This record gives sequence, C-alpha cells and structure tokens, in this order.
Amino acid sequence: MQNKKPVFILYFLLSLPIFGFTQKQALETIVQQDLKRHLTFIASDSLQGRMIGTGNGLEIAAGYLKKTIEEMGLKPGAPDYSQKVEILEKAPVTEKIFMEAVNKNGKPVLHTGDIIALDSRVQSVFFESEAVFAGFGWKDSVSGYDDFKDLDLNGKIVFVAEGNPEIFTDGNKSSNNAAENFKTDEAFKAGAKAVVLVTSPKDRQNKTFQRLERYSKRQSLQLNTPSEEGRNYFITTSDVADKFLGGKNKYRKYLASISGENKPNSFALKDKIRLSYCVNSKVIESENVIGIVEGSDPELKNECVVYMAHYDHLGVADDGDVYNGADDNGSGTVTLLEVAEAFSSLETKPKRSIVFLWVTSEELGMFGSNYYSQHPVFPMEKTAVCINLDMVGRVYEPRDSVWNKSPKLVKDFDGIFTLTNNVWPGLQQISDSICSELGLIPDNTLPSNFLRSSDHYNFHKNGVPILNVANGYHADYHKPTDEISKINFDKMKRVADFVFMVGMEVANRQETKQP
Repeated sequence: MQNKKPVFILYFLLSLPIFGFTQKQALETIVQQDLKRHLTFIASDSLQGRMIGTGNGLEIAAGYLKKTIEEMGLKPGAPDYSQKVEILEKAPVTEKIFMEAVNKNGKPVLHTGDIIALDSRVQSVFFESEAVFAGFGWKDSVSGYDDFKDLDLNGKIVFVAEGNPEIFTDGNKSSNNAAENFKTDEAFKAGAKAVVLVTSPKDRQNKTFQRLERYSKRQSLQLNTPSEEGRNYFITTSDVADKFLGGKNKYRKYLASISGENKPNSFALKDKIRLSYCVNSKVIESENVIGIVEGSDPELKNECVVYMAHYDHLGVADDGDVYNGADDNGSGTVTLLEVAEAFSSLETKPKRSIVFLWVTSEELGMFGSNYYSQHPVFPMEKTAVCINLDMVGRVYEPRDSVWNKSPKLVKDFDGIFTLTNNVWPGLQQISDSICSELGLIPDNTLPSNFLRSSDHYNFHKNGVPILNVANGYHADYHKPTDEISKINFDKMKRVADFVFMVGMEVANRQETKQP
C-alpha cells in the first residue's frame, strides 16, 4: 500500500499563510494519478528504451512532451518547442590508419599500424612529409637545454619522446599531460605538420599505448558543434621508433645518450614519413524540448529559473529486453511535466521566467545539456538557478543494499539527496528550509565529484547555482528491471511539491546569489 503521509503534509501546508490562494491551487494540480499516467507512456516498451539509434522511441517521447506542454499553455523556448542537437558518431577505419617510411623513389620501406590520434577532433588526414627526431622536445630555461634549438620544424613530422631527460634517468618520476601538451604546443608554434609522441622504452609491455589503442578503436560520440580544426597530434611506440632508427633498442640508446650527457641530439630522418588516419563519421540528430512560463516582473522576467531532466535512457538489451528507465529518468521527466502544469496554472506568474528543459543523450555523454549551455534561451548569467531532477521515483528496499558502499544509496520515504554547488550558499538554505516544511530530510553530503554526475554539470561549469535532486541508486539502476511497478508515486509527489516551492522562492526573490 502506498504511503499517504504526503496528503496530510500537503493539507497542513496549504493552511499556512505563506501560501497565496493561487499557489495552493498550483500545488493541487500535482497529483499522483497524472504522474503515473505520464510515466506509463514514457516508460512503456513501445518507446524502446528512449535511446538514440534504437528505433524512434526517443523521438516519440519528445513528441509526447511537446504536445503536453503545448496543451498546458507553455510558450515555446525554441521553434516547435524543439532545440535541435547534433551528435557526431565516429568510428576509426583500421585499414586506413598507418604510418610508413618512404624512400626517395616513393616506395614504402617500413610500415606500422601502431599510430593513434591524441586529438579527438582529428577526422581524416593523409600526408607525406620530411621528419625529424627531436629528442624529448624539451626546453629548460634554467640550464639552456633545448631540443628544438636550430631545428627546422616547419612542415615536418616531429617525433618527441615521452617525458624529459631527468625523468628518463630517474625511473621513479613520470611525465604529465600538462608537460606533454606544452612541448607539443611549442612544436606546432614552430610550424610542425604533425607531432608524434613516442612512448617510453621503459614501458616494455607498451601498456600506455595498448590502453589508448583499446579506447581509440571504439565507436565514439561527441557534440557536433563548430570548433577549431583538430591538430595532427599522434602517439606511437618505442618499438616503432626502433624500426625508424634502424634496429632493436636503438631508440632507448638514443634517449640514454641524450640524458647521460644532458645534451640535445636532434636530427632529420633520411626517409620521408607517410601518415594516414581515417575516421568514418555521421551526424545523428536529436533534440532538447523547451517550454517557458514567462515571468510577471517587467525587469526580472529577463532572468530565469531552469528546471531540467534528461528524458533518454539505455535502449534495448542484446536479448531484446527493454531498458524502460522508469526511474532513470522517466521519473524526473514526468515530475517536470507536473511542475510545469503547476506553474502554468498560476493566475499570477512568478517574477522571473521559468524554463522547463528536457535534455537528450545524458546517458551517452550529457550532450543535450552541453548544447543548451552553449545556446541557452536565457544567458547563463541571467539564469538564477538550475534545478536538475535525475531519478526521483524510488524508495529504499532491503535488496537495494547492493549500493551500501555508495554515498548515494537510495533514500527512504522521507530522505532526499539535495546537491548544491558553492556559487550561492543561500540556495542550500532555501532547500533545507522547504524540506523542513515538507517533512523531508535533505542529505547535502554527496562528494564534490557528484557535481559531474549528471546534466547539472554543464550549468555548474558555467557558474550557475545548481540544485540536483535525487532519491539515489537502487538495485534496478541501469537494468531492464527499472520498471514502473517499482515507482513510489507518493514520493514523486513530495519531490514535485518540493522543487515547485524552491523554484517559486527563487523566482520571486528580488535578489539571488545572496544569503
């Protein structure tokens, strides 16, 4: 039997003088039956797990959201409520990825497929150039050591060793990305056509290269947005360098000589190097759904509160079982629908505008929220707060103890995770106060790494105060068993009331980001 506690809490709250009549009516529009009706559709098998590339379920879900908020009277936040999001799918073409030495007659004399692009923006390249070995590519302003000194890098392929002379001598030290990126930047500034980082010969089993190779061979997705052209920055192994230098352990001896004498030894290769890197790519179209309740204050309506939830999930398992994602994140998706209805029903709208944002592709890399953060309806600096709902439909059961070691084990009927950043300390105070009024027990103790765990990150990184609301991880997380039969709609009602009240408080404050 479902817990009836929130009904009594609601009637108690509605009797308090802090609520105007229209606000009481707004809360009354949030009802369990409507939450269940919406979720029954969103989490149905017919939507095929709401994942890009798995039928048209995600598109159907977006259509349902658009139709529903249009009927509620929300204004479009984009044409037809749809903000188009393009995702770039990339897959390497293994047989067209190679590097080879070419003699003066244009004939390949050495060939290797052990080459990986370190810049994810690289698409497909094919070129042949003179090449130089530039030691470690290292500069030391104190001693005057400089592997690039008097070396013509313009238009050439430049091989540089991982680390520096000191690191090579001292086996207990290791290089870092910042140092490698610095010397790579220096090579490109000097006109290098490409930079090839060579792994340390002390990595006898090529563990670094093999780890990167496993990653590089996978199909990858990224947001398809205009960006700078990728740089020809690659990595290969010391075994490949041995071949180019004429034999086994030649590269180790070359670096040992440089390190032992602390003296650069850079030189041009006799043969040219031909380098090919090929990636097949295609654009996948998806969409964010955006509706707006316009604010009532002539000035403050140009600022906004953003309510957000991702409406995608994991698609269909190999055995045909559907990942319906009733909690993740059907629960957040339909809770936002009810909160949107509550705001749209207000006779007097809040001072600030309210943006309702359903984002695509959180499960694949938070692409929808990333795109919105680059193309917001209201500027990020005019966004008073982002309230992100991600998994708000479950209550603890003993079998959920599989997550006992996690700081985000699903809460009981009264508990709730309320994660904020440090942009506006007053937001947590508002959240805690409203939780107290509703009989909810907020947990503000999630580690800072959870700021990166969901779509709120793309607001956090842009300096927007965020409130991430969740009930936590349960035994059915990311499994086909995340079904509507396990949802607690009384708890969802409580969450909806809570986030509505927080948004109302923020939207009506004269000043935000103040205690």
